[in-house]
Amino acid sequence: MEPLERARQLADDIRNSAEYRTYKEYKDEIDANESIKALLKEFSRMQMQIQLTAASGRQPDAEDMQRFTQLSSLLYADPRTSGYLLAQIRLQKTVSDILQLITEAAEMNLELPGLSE
Repeated sequence: MEPLERARQLADDIRNSAEYRTYKEYKDEIDANESIKALLKEFSRMQMQIQLTAASGRQPDAEDMQRFTQLSSLLYADPRTSGYLLAQIRLQKTVSDILQLITEAAEMNLELPGLSE
């Protein structure tokens, strides 16, 4: 089987995995609720901003950190959003592990977040 055919099969396998099915179930529920969807979008935006600030060697703004902490607490207190965020993390880990295997097989040194242990 050619690598591209195997990649297509892998994509199907991912869509049929427990990690993806759980993520998709939560995602569909989240997508149906605009207010929760907006909170998660703000959470992701703030998380990225804080990570980029820290990566540049600067300290994130205390007010932003406090807002992010409050938003995190709110989201993780709701079983729908905490389930979604945890399912997303598990699926990202699976995809990251797959990417690591592929890049190692191709003898490529890609330094991507979450790939190095």
